[in-house]
Amino acid sequence: MTSNTESYSREDIIAEHILTRLSVKSLLRYKRVCKSWRDLIKSSSFIRKHFDNESTGTRKIVVKFGVDYETSPLPTRQVHLYLLPDNIISGCVPTHQRIYYCDGVNDFRNMVGPINGIFLLENGHFLDVRFAWWNPAIKQCRVIPNIEFDVEENFEDCCRSLGIGFDKTNQDYKIVYFRTFNIKFTSVVYPKIFTALYSTKNDSWKFLEPNFSHESQISFSQNFTYQNGVYYWLASSNVRCDKENVYSVLAFDFETELFEIMPGPPIPGEYWATLVLRGKSIAAMASKDMSKAMTAEYDIWQRIGENNWIKVYTVNPQIPFHMPNGMWEYDKYVYELTQNYRLMCYDQNAKQATSLGFDFFIRLLSGFAWPLDYKESLFPIPLRTENPTEKDTDEYFFRKY
Repeated sequence: MTSNTESYSREDIIAEHILTRLSVKSLLRYKRVCKSWRDLIKSSSFIRKHFDNESTGTRKIVVKFGVDYETSPLPTRQVHLYLLPDNIISGCVPTHQRIYYCDGVNDFRNMVGPINGIFLLENGHFLDVRFAWWNPAIKQCRVIPNIEFDVEENFEDCCRSLGIGFDKTNQDYKIVYFRTFNIKFTSVVYPKIFTALYSTKNDSWKFLEPNFSHESQISFSQNFTYQNGVYYWLASSNVRCDKENVYSVLAFDFETELFEIMPGPPIPGEYWATLVLRGKSIAAMASKDMSKAMTAEYDIWQRIGENNWIKVYTVNPQIPFHMPNGMWEYDKYVYELTQNYRLMCYDQNAKQATSLGFDFFIRLLSGFAWPLDYKESLFPIPLRTENPTEKDTDEYFFRKY
């Protein structure tokens, strides 16, 4: 006869050494084997062990949005997600696997993350902006209530930025969203930063009063610049100049719900610059001749501690006209060629550029691509109610919301 102690021991062994090493797809199938496995796989402790297991490592993905004008009878707006190999070998075009596709897409704008395998999706423009949480591995999507700022009729869109994070103390996924508006028919920025914070736990927005100037120019990061509960952006004054130290780092702590302004890298004011996550550290990318064919150079600055920066090296990808799109790991930089929308990966160690093989991207115009790090997870999105509504699907968000 088997004792309870022996039974629990075997369950622990299965969870620790077998099931936690499997893919999410396999685990969703194994939930149907028996009730004990279903309960085990649904448990929060197992979900965390599975996510932290090194055998289910971080993967490289490419998210592509664009309009295919060759479809009949009308052009179609499409979203694609592609999984790439763990190791991209310089000079060898990697294989890729499409893990998600949706056509008939509405007004898709942005995809941020992931945190615990969960992304934030953004639709819309001006005042009609909509959000949703999305875990593609478990096919779960949750629409977020709209945020309504008290704006005047003579406003027009100026700038907007957002960040997402996880408040460990309260076990709460949050969004910080801030934007500025121009006074219509002028280039004058209304002297206020409209800012709001969304709590998934409360399923509600609240307004914040940030401590930085409405004249600050906030740069979009090249990838997900989030670390240890804090999201980071690169900020600069509204007047670019030749002086150094015009850049600062804006940070938002999702536990304290406070902004902080820190010293940025000593990048000259006439340089284009943005933040990246290099490995697991915050870094900056800067260029005086961004996008130029063959000659463009990108300085990489690494953040050391809270307030110190060092220039690690300068990247010269030696490729045709392009736009920088982000990076993977510590030394792999992704660029989109402006002529044909193909993606190139430049390996700084090998000093070699490699096509990522997405030749058909030339058909997807008026769009954008994101290279991201992704680790699939079983983490559920917290529910507003016991059961999701018909709107809580990825297809509804992309096509109708």
